[in-house]
Order: sequence, then C-alpha cells, then structure tokens
Amino acid sequence: MQAVKRLHPTSVLLHASLERSSNAMRSHDIITAVPLSFDQSGGLDLDGSRRILEYVAASGVQGALVLGTTGEFPALSIEERNAVARLSVEILAGVRVIVHVGAASRFEVSQLIRGARDAGATEIAVLTPYYLPATPDEVYDFFREVASEAAGLDVYVYMFEARTGIPVDADLLVRLAELPGVVGVKVSGESLDLISSFRERLPEGFRIYTGADGDFARAGRAGADGVISGVASAFAVPFVAMRDALLADDTGRIATLQTDIDEVVEAVDGSPRACAPSTASPGARSGASACPSPSRTPRCSRVSNAPSLVFTETAASDDGRRTTKELQCCPHTSYPAGERSLRVRC
Repeated sequence: MQAVKRLHPTSVLLHASLERSSNAMRSHDIITAVPLSFDQSGGLDLDGSRRILEYVAASGVQGALVLGTTGEFPALSIEERNAVARLSVEILAGVRVIVHVGAASRFEVSQLIRGARDAGATEIAVLTPYYLPATPDEVYDFFREVASEAAGLDVYVYMFEARTGIPVDADLLVRLAELPGVVGVKVSGESLDLISSFRERLPEGFRIYTGADGDFARAGRAGADGVISGVASAFAVPFVAMRDALLADDTGRIATLQTDIDEVVEAVDGSPRACAPSTASPGARSGASACPSPSRTPRCSRVSNAPSLVFTETAASDDGRRTTKELQCCPHTSYPAGERSLRVRC
C-alpha cells in the first residue's frame, strides 16, 4: 500500500499559497508554433503562409516559433527556410519571433543562423543534433559552438527526444544554461515532472516552455514560463483567455478554460497520424491538405482560400452516419458574453 504523507493544516495552506504565488509570478507566454502553407504540388506557398502569419499576429499571443515541427522544417530547403524567416520577421513585427535553425548538420545550422540574423531575428531555437547518436558531451560541444556563432541572439535549446533520439537530462541542461546567450528551453514530449526537476536546478530567469498544448496551465504550476502551441495557430481564443485567468490566479476560470483547451486540442490534433494513408503519402508536405478521419475521433482540415481559418470536423456516429460541423477560428482576444471558443463566428 502506498504511504500517504500527512501535512499539518498550516503546511497545506502554505503549500497552496506558494503554488498560487509561483503561478502568478510566471509570465505564461503563449508562443504560437506556426504552420506553413503549401500548394498542390508540394511547393512552399508564401502567400498562403503570409495569411497564416497575419492571423497569428492578430491573435493576442506573445510570440511565434517559426520553422519548428509544426512548420515542417525537415521538408524545407535552406533557401525556403530563410525566406520564411524573412517573411515571419516582417509580418510578426508586433510580437516575439523565435526562428528555429536546427538541422541535421552543423554546416546547415550555420547557414540558418546567418539567415535568421539577416532577417532581423533576435531569438533562435536549435534542435539537438538528430538521427546520428550523440553523447552528452558532444551535444554540449554542439551548443557551445552554436552559441558562439549566434552571439547577440537569444538561443533556446529545443529538446524532443521522441523525434531526435537524443536525450537531454537535467545535468546536461544545467551545463547548457551556463553558455553565453542560451536563455531557455523548449521541452517537447516530456512529463511535467521533468519540467519540475528542470525548474529546481535552473536559474529563475532561464525560460522553460512546454510543447504540450493541453498542459499550458499545469505546466505553469510545474515551473514552466509558457507554452509553444501549434493548436493556438488555429484556436488562439481559449489560450489567450487562459493566460488572463492564470495571471489573475482565477482558479474557477482556469478550470473552465481547461475544458475548452482540451476540446480544441482534441479537435485539431496536429499529429501526422490524423491524416488517413489515402490522403497523406510518405514525404508529402502536409500544409493545408485535408485529413479526413476514419473514426469517431474529431479531426480538422483547413479549408484553403477561406476568408479566415476555417476547419471542417467530420465524425462517424454509432449508426454509421457521418456528421460535419464548421469550426471558425477568429483572431478575437476575448470571449463574447455567453459564448465558448468553438462556437465563435466572424
């Protein structure tokens, strides 16, 4: 039987007070992970990507991460990535722009750092080396070289072991945090317990962002400074409202908004698994392609050439009939009275 630690009532109140205090002190940044638009042949559609960036710029978030996993960076050339970096800095002039410059080789990373700097970016994220194995010392040496070359830019370590095969534990991250210019980390695919363990050992000013959209509020309690959210690129409304509630420490509102966030996360499900094999061929760049669902699980597909971002959700009922509804994503920064985010129409 699991032992239960009994706390004195005063200790319980102190623990709750400290949790509320920690929650209120966090900035709870919403950094939108921006998707890109591609044409029917798989070519990069800069005009369509411009419209997505314009939506993000007006959505009430604090910043954007471009050319990350949501931005399908492995499917882009160096030239395409640098073009997107220039466009992003231009369109997102009113918010922070973090340009991801990670690549499979140090040579490519160097070109991308130069491209980000030339575009006017002041913040970059760098994925750990991937595909080929690397020891912690090799990862450290890689970031030491990157930080030196990126002098004058704020550098974020981008850790995603599930995709890279390269783990970053607390010991390594503490070493990386001591490098000049390394100011934060994006943690993808990891538990809140790991974020808590990072927070305990890292300097207070070192930023920790979770990549788990649904954990926005919970990650704040674990010590994260915010979320890098792909879902917010389409449904910013509940995330912006959640940030307001977190900053106000409104526990009732936080609980209500968590339901909304869970709903949009389930609806969008940005994983490539959402696309049926008949519509997503290996190596294809997804962009605005439709992803119909063979199951009852809600899936959304962006309708191109719409006046704003519109998603069509299709689900099969128990009797085999299929039902559809439209979810329209509008760059509102607050909830209309009596409305929930998924019901808002422009």
